[in-house]
Amino acid sequence: MKKLLVVLFALGLVFAFSAPVMAADIDVSGSYYVRGWYDSNSALEKESTANALYQQRLRVMTTFKVVEGLKLTTQFDALEQTWGSTAPAAQDAADSTTGIHSGWSADTAAGNVSMEMTRLDFVTKVGLISVGYWDTNSWGLTFGNNTFKVGRIQWTVPIGENFYAVAGLEKDYEGDSKDGRTANTALPTPLPPSLGGEYSDTDNDAYILAGIYRSEGIEAGLLWKHVRNASQRPSIFGAVNPPIESTLITADALTPYAKATFGDFYVEAQLYWADGQLEYEDAFSAVPDTDLEGLSWYLMGKYTVGPAYVGALAAYSQGNDPNSTTKEGAVVNGGWDWNPCLILWNDDFNKKANGYLGHEDDAYTDGQMRNAFLYQVFAGWNPMKDLALKASVSYAKADEDEAEVGAGWDDEYGTEFDITANYKIYDNLDYMVGFGYFMAGDYYKGAVATTTVDDTYLLVHKLTLSF
Repeated sequence: MKKLLVVLFALGLVFAFSAPVMAADIDVSGSYYVRGWYDSNSALEKESTANALYQQRLRVMTTFKVVEGLKLTTQFDALEQTWGSTAPAAQDAADSTTGIHSGWSADTAAGNVSMEMTRLDFVTKVGLISVGYWDTNSWGLTFGNNTFKVGRIQWTVPIGENFYAVAGLEKDYEGDSKDGRTANTALPTPLPPSLGGEYSDTDNDAYILAGIYRSEGIEAGLLWKHVRNASQRPSIFGAVNPPIESTLITADALTPYAKATFGDFYVEAQLYWADGQLEYEDAFSAVPDTDLEGLSWYLMGKYTVGPAYVGALAAYSQGNDPNSTTKEGAVVNGGWDWNPCLILWNDDFNKKANGYLGHEDDAYTDGQMRNAFLYQVFAGWNPMKDLALKASVSYAKADEDEAEVGAGWDDEYGTEFDITANYKIYDNLDYMVGFGYFMAGDYYKGAVATTTVDDTYLLVHKLTLSF
């Protein structure tokens, strides 16, 4: 009886506190997809083993509109996993330069739930204030985006009719609350000055300023972002004997973008430029600091004629020249979110379907375009209202070949042919089928010219419900 009373009392409190919220307008949206893959030979080797699997994900976003100008938005992902597996599907890996971390998740034998977003927006006399935990590294176009979740405070101010100014701060990792190394039993207590309080600051913070212009047929923006990453300083997560490599990273990135429509012609472009420094500390303080530099860009044009269109794109991500004392190609790249092909630099294929080209630890052929030039021509046709067809041919080569990856390495990644068809079963239910064929270049031979590489092809289909 006592347990029953406790439960009833708890339920009463829940209803009491939620009653004012229940009076608010609630909008629910989201998506559910099931996707199947057949990968014939991502290892690019003769007689390689094929890979076939199905995956799914449910995403639900709920917006609570309390009063005019005040709302709370939440989002969660659930059951993002491969069929037949109790483990959740692969999530975005940590980025060694920016210290990316994923959102909170609870994994169970039946699947997983990941809380992806809590964002409070309220309009004031001085603009829109947004506070919470939501996407960052998503700016302008899809190119260059490496979306992940961080704590953020953002202020957006309209200036005139078409211009918006944005300022904000982000917290990716909090390390000020204590000196993490004091929890390492391998260290003396109390800590000597050389291992002491200067490492209580192991934060990873970022600050942004941006401007956006929007008018009929045109949009343009410019973002400046400053990152200070001290999370790689010594902590309880690293060994001390031998001493771990302690580093402090500071970097600045500028990225302008623009997109415009001129009658039947559409064009979009974006550029990323980054500059920074990798500073070695502690036992590694004698190692010279390393300058960081990054450059990437993207340009696409498309011309529409009735139910058909043709277009072309070019993209670049800087490689590293070892003859320079600067670490080039750092901080910025093509991004996980941008998938120009079905196989090459496609994050869904390369990470979530475990279809890494060549071999799994090859950083230059994963879901992020790095050290590369990419050229593509494409065409599309809508033969009927609910059916869309698209075909593309892409060619890619390395920016730095031997200098980047080793002596004897060729610079040709290869050529890819892709065909996709998308059919609307209902207004909110799409079915997509895709076929990609990748003709592997000599880059995948590595430093041994006699190595034999083979082509690969991919079949994918995806059913997506949007609500």
